[in-house]
Amino acid sequence: MVQIAIRCHPQVPVPCEELELWLKAELDHLWDDMPQVTVRLSSLTQHLPSADIDVGWLIELELPDDGPMLEGRDLAEALRDMQLLGLQPTLLTGAREYGAQGLLAQA
Repeated sequence: MVQIAIRCHPQVPVPCEELELWLKAELDHLWDDMPQVTVRLSSLTQHLPSADIDVGWLIELELPDDGPMLEGRDLAEALRDMQLLGLQPTLLTGAREYGAQGLLAQA
């Protein structure tokens, strides 16, 4: 099982609700293509004395070692789109043979 986490920290003047809707649609698309993949989206919040501020999202994926998504095509496209939208994705993976550079290089 390969575990991948992507932290998205938006750097664009777009409401968080719109970005979250896009993220959910993108993750639904990935899940429709690979139903055996576990997909989780969590909102990240910074607690301040005066208020709570949304600071981004954490996307968690668990996929089989032999899954076609490991070739990087769908995931790399999603990461590229996240970069283009200004979400500043940070990719962490638990697979030794697949690193952030390997997935992004295929985009």
